[in-house]
Amino acid sequence: MSVRRGAAAIGAAAALALTAGCGALGLGGEEPESDEARLVGMLNEGYRIEAELSAAEYRIIQNCLEAQGFTIHDQWSIMSWDAYEQESLTDYYPHEEFLIDPDEAAEYGFGQWANSPDGWEDPASEEYYDAQNAKWEEEEGDDWEEPDNSEFEGQEPEDQYNWYVAFYGEEYVTQNYGTLQEYTDMYTGEGDYDESAEGDIVEDFPEDDGSLVVENDEMYVEPKPGGCQMEMIQALYGEPTLVEETFEDDGGGGYSYWSYRPENPSYGGDEFWETIEFDYADAMGDTQYEFLDCISARGHEGWEFTEYNSLPIWEFFAELYYQNASEEERMWWSDGPSSIEVPPLPDDAGSSYEEWKVYESKLAVDFAECGEETDYAKTSEDAYEAANLKAYSALEEDFYAWQDEMNDAIKKAQEILDA
Repeated sequence: MSVRRGAAAIGAAAALALTAGCGALGLGGEEPESDEARLVGMLNEGYRIEAELSAAEYRIIQNCLEAQGFTIHDQWSIMSWDAYEQESLTDYYPHEEFLIDPDEAAEYGFGQWANSPDGWEDPASEEYYDAQNAKWEEEEGDDWEEPDNSEFEGQEPEDQYNWYVAFYGEEYVTQNYGTLQEYTDMYTGEGDYDESAEGDIVEDFPEDDGSLVVENDEMYVEPKPGGCQMEMIQALYGEPTLVEETFEDDGGGGYSYWSYRPENPSYGGDEFWETIEFDYADAMGDTQYEFLDCISARGHEGWEFTEYNSLPIWEFFAELYYQNASEEERMWWSDGPSSIEVPPLPDDAGSSYEEWKVYESKLAVDFAECGEETDYAKTSEDAYEAANLKAYSALEEDFYAWQDEMNDAIKKAQEILDA
């Protein structure tokens, strides 16, 4: 057992002992750590370890590149990040999509009008987006700064391309950036650059778990990592593993990615999130029926909760605002037909953009008022927090085992960097 793992396990056991043996207060009159606080601390320690290991991986790759004579680097490709820190197990609740502040509901509705063809031409949409951005910055903050990549971008295209080959390997670069001639033509704006016929790359950089993800309408096998990236992978983790994911509801297509770093259990798989949704839905059943009865009494019939315990707001207003749009416009907006059922468009919604916009505000206000009448938000928060607490508690043993693996990798990385 590692020192960190042992300390964490002892700390958790001590907290339980204090809770069981000392009544409401622990030794010295201090309240014992709550289960949620312990789990939040566990997750934040995981984020810190991931950030530390990611930075070490990039330093190993950078050293490898510089040993080959590449001293100017693409800062986007070797950029590490500060450890994420969360304050609770949940930073989102299913009801937030359809229950918004009553004043905001009256002024902006759900904001779906701003995403419609007519809304793009509406001067009020700019005001709406400015208000949303200001709200986001106030709640989340935005002190992130882009890296200065001017030195790398000031090089000749051939030097940039060779750097990518040294970093990722030739096969990966050819797939993602084309041949040297294609890359040069794209970079200089000359010639007709033809993107890979294999498919569109949706992400060029490693995810937080160290995998590279690509996507295509059909099953796409990502090129195996090479170059200095592969040297780093083999040194720290051994051979990477190809993981394939299929889209069961999308004609059997899918994507693949190469995995090498131990996967953080707290990210959870489908079963993890499905369990949370099931427990939450079980606790919310009566309140959801009360809410639907309330909005139905106000003339909004036909609404049903989705499998994700939300209401199909986006899908409903796509039908409303795009009812007169061309098939091409509808496909651009929705990327194809949705399997989620929505209420039929009501007659009192009107027949013009301005009338639809008024109806949206009315619906948002009615939803907000029914939320208050049924105490939906508070019930939802309690239920979702309980479901998350249960799910994350079940991960503790696996999480500490993963933490051991990550600390071993950090130790190995440090030995490589010190050599």
